[in-house]
Amino acid sequence: MATPSPVQQRVGTTVVGLVADPGLPTELAHRLAVELPALLSRHAGGEWEVRVDDAEIALDDNGALPMIEIGRQVRDREGFDAVVLLSDLPRRAGAQPVVADAGTAHAVGMVSLPALGALAQQRRARDTVLRLLTGHLLPGTGEPEAQNRSGAAGALDRIDPERGEESDTGSAGAEDDVDVRLALTGARGRLRLLTGMVRANRPWRLVPSLSPAIAAAAAGAAFGIFYSNIWSLAVALGIPRLIVVTLMSMVAMVTWLILDHQLWERRHDRSLREEALLSNISTVLTVATGVLVMFGLLFAIALVASAIVIPPDYLGSTLMREAGVADYVIIAWLSCAMGTVAGALGSGFADDGAVRQAAYSRREQERRARLDRQDDRDDGRDDGGDDDRDDDRDDDRDDGARR
Repeated sequence: MATPSPVQQRVGTTVVGLVADPGLPTELAHRLAVELPALLSRHAGGEWEVRVDDAEIALDDNGALPMIEIGRQVRDREGFDAVVLLSDLPRRAGAQPVVADAGTAHAVGMVSLPALGALAQQRRARDTVLRLLTGHLLPGTGEPEAQNRSGAAGALDRIDPERGEESDTGSAGAEDDVDVRLALTGARGRLRLLTGMVRANRPWRLVPSLSPAIAAAAAGAAFGIFYSNIWSLAVALGIPRLIVVTLMSMVAMVTWLILDHQLWERRHDRSLREEALLSNISTVLTVATGVLVMFGLLFAIALVASAIVIPPDYLGSTLMREAGVADYVIIAWLSCAMGTVAGALGSGFADDGAVRQAAYSRREQERRARLDRQDDRDDGRDDGGDDDRDDDRDDDRDDGARR
């Protein structure tokens, strides 16, 4: 008789715990808890149960996320067979975006959601958690095809966390007990990390925080709708010029928002400059996406308003030809571009704290606050060093005078 496979040998129920950051990671964890048991049973056999635990994922004093410590505490307290953390904190190994880490001796793993990208995040997270569980945290439970599924998991490379050149994990820190690291390689991987960071920031939340900017933009757009000279100008500009005007207005608003609300990150430490560059690019994309959403809403309102306010016959007499739908679209388009410039000025009245809270995820806010405190301490030490040197020079001059 043939020897039973590991799948046939599995008996009882294997319980897996998911611990997630607040917000999108928690929402994703609850969806995965519904999907994963059937997938795990199909690929690894036996009965599986996936629970979402509400344990807090807190950063340590160095800004690192101690995944092994947190996971081990949850596993021991709840009696889980394995624990996987879901975080929106970006992690890097050198220049490579890290998607997942695992401490196989403790059956604890972590998935960094930004490295999964902005699209199909649930499917990629599901495949990555499946690979972690069947291939690393609970060895012997998975089939080869289950451990090398297409999608995010199939695109990952396993790297050695102990290699010196790959010991830098950015804002995530490093742990001695992490012995498995799955990372993305190449420019495509970095692009996926960048888009995932923008997704984690949830740029659509920026719109409600910019109510003064929206009010100013609406006033500017209304000016374009009510004045006939703007109608003629909009039609005369043509599509290429309208595109240029729109881009210029959006660039002006994005630049104003970033500078006025101090969203641009500057770091004195050279080791943090690459991380700050990545964060600044994600900030620009986040704010630009929020401004684009605002422009879309403003355009829809302006188009409806122009159709209601401007009679077709009167518009035709102004343009000296029969007016059509395209004319209303172009008028609303230019009006919104004008309104966006006015909105940039109005954004200065928005609350700085509300804008930062809307522009960044919770983890990004914690990371920036920690680095700001670190820079303040470094500046304090530098100032103290200068004062000490000034005191030494004063003492030398006094000694010289006495002699």
